[in-house]
Amino acid sequence: MDTIIEMPEERPLNFLEKKMKEFDSALHEVQNQETHGSTLPQTTKPLIQRVSPLLLDKMADFQKCFEPRLVAFGPLHHGNPKLQRAEQSKLKFSARFVNENETNRYDLFNKVKAEIGDLRKCYNPEDIAAYDDEMLAWMLFVDGCAVLFAVRYGTEVKFDELNTKPYLLVFAQLDLFLLENQLPYKLLKILIGSAKDPHIWEQSITDFIDQNVMTNIYQKRKHVVDDKDYAHLLDRLRDELLTGKQMKIDNTKIGGILLSCGDSRKHRKTFRSIKELKESGIHVKPSTTNNLNDISFYCNFMGKLMMPRLLVDDSTASKFLNLVALEMCQDFKNDSEVTSYLCFMDVLIDSADDVKELRDTGMLHNYLGKNEEVAELFKKMSRGLVPDQSRYENVINNIHKYCNNPWRGVATKAIKAGRWIGKFAICIGRSISHM
Repeated sequence: MDTIIEMPEERPLNFLEKKMKEFDSALHEVQNQETHGSTLPQTTKPLIQRVSPLLLDKMADFQKCFEPRLVAFGPLHHGNPKLQRAEQSKLKFSARFVNENETNRYDLFNKVKAEIGDLRKCYNPEDIAAYDDEMLAWMLFVDGCAVLFAVRYGTEVKFDELNTKPYLLVFAQLDLFLLENQLPYKLLKILIGSAKDPHIWEQSITDFIDQNVMTNIYQKRKHVVDDKDYAHLLDRLRDELLTGKQMKIDNTKIGGILLSCGDSRKHRKTFRSIKELKESGIHVKPSTTNNLNDISFYCNFMGKLMMPRLLVDDSTASKFLNLVALEMCQDFKNDSEVTSYLCFMDVLIDSADDVKELRDTGMLHNYLGKNEEVAELFKKMSRGLVPDQSRYENVINNIHKYCNNPWRGVATKAIKAGRWIGKFAICIGRSISHM
């Protein structure tokens, strides 16, 4: 007869034992990172990855801004049934790229496959685990060729060559600037390097980025050698928005004296909108650069806030919020420049009246709709965002100094009196000329 030995039941962990076990696991992970380095090192070239869940929660009104509307590029949305209609168009665009450059499809594919090890490193491993090297290389080969062909003929407004409705290209263009829809810039460089005339395709990307910059007014530039190590097209768009010359205008002697008499402490009189700035004698003047960092304040007798022009249309929210999503990537070393700009704009735009003032100065071009819609857009886009507090510190301090200046009221009244005298003189002059 077999003897049955009863095993003692495993005693369930009490609360403290369970929590200590979880703590030890976290402690082990921290010690391992200190020994071998962080698993997510900060870099200037982030991985192509998904939008932070934290941002998605904050931007409940803008969920569609992060999802492809028409076409999937790369592995993160590949196979989505809603985007299958575009797959055949991508294949045709890709074939057109190969045919126009008189290249052998096998040779071009093999060039992509030869670099697949480095191209894999552009993504989080878990996002591409389902694809072997050949599958991933084929996907990137087709998508990369299609993007280059669409970008070139789209910027040249040759819709007949694309055999595509213009409105579809508008959606496809937005899809090209989604964080989750990016292709490695290295891939585009590989394909361009095999083209019959690489210069043409490089120029088309330069023109494409310039046409999608949200600041200033588009002017076609000569060829620019894009020798920077961009992560993808969205990264290049961000770089274009944050580089370039900055206008620097010094205060006049009188202006410097006025600011030196002011108080920059924020518990004193502060500003909340463009309208309030105008009432305090500060006027907005558009700068001539595309650089979002080109925001400055100077004083001659009245105050002047210099900012780059801004174009607002149906693509504004999608571009800005995907740039914010890029800045929020944990492996991306940056100073939250775009995020800080949106928060600064939210301070300036409190109502439709502020939008009107910006339009009147030529700083804002509204192609979205009513002024109220623009004001509401900036309120929603900046909701819950955390700016770099030092980004516009000098500008804000000088504005506070100007607003909290005991002589500021005298200066404003003098300017108004001068304008009234000027108008009065014009009226007198007209009366005399008719006598």
